[in-house]
Amino acid sequence: MSRDASTSCVATHDVANIPALFALSALCALGLLERVDGLLVTKVFLGYIALDFLWIALWPRAVPGGARLVLIHHAVTSVLLAHVLRRPERAMETCRNGLVEANTLLLILRRRSPRGSRANAFWNLMYLTTLVPVRFVWQPMLFVRLVALTSNDKALERFEVLGAQAFLLGFNVWLVARRRNSSANANTTKKGEKIS
Repeated sequence: MSRDASTSCVATHDVANIPALFALSALCALGLLERVDGLLVTKVFLGYIALDFLWIALWPRAVPGGARLVLIHHAVTSVLLAHVLRRPERAMETCRNGLVEANTLLLILRRRSPRGSRANAFWNLMYLTTLVPVRFVWQPMLFVRLVALTSNDKALERFEVLGAQAFLLGFNVWLVARRRNSSANANTTKKGEKIS
């Protein structure tokens, strides 16, 4: 597939994800405010994850890199969502964990806006401002919360939930490391010399 076709695949996937992630983020926030049933949020989220998994599985170039890892991420997310379907009293956990999608939305909005534009600068600022609080403070706090919440669960169920949450924390590290590497590569010429 040509670079243009690959770029087109990413653009199409991004454009479809902007309203989807906006809706998911809004549903999660409304769920936390108890304006929307958390179990409904879980079902909608699971539907989104299933459709996006299928999209990426059929067209791996729909994501700018690491399609296999994104598919694993979606499978692991499905494990957490399925847990909530089995334990509806934990539906609020979907809303808590799902807030990360607002940061993902900002990442996509940044990628879709022209580099050097005011829009790009704005979305970049919003993405970077929420990155650490959401992915490296909020989500680790959720892991600690899940340790306590699952303390009386069967060992296998607890391992499933905590293992899935730990994977998502690792995914956050990978996401940031990949962005840093691609930024470093963008600042390097084909000959390996730094652009001043």
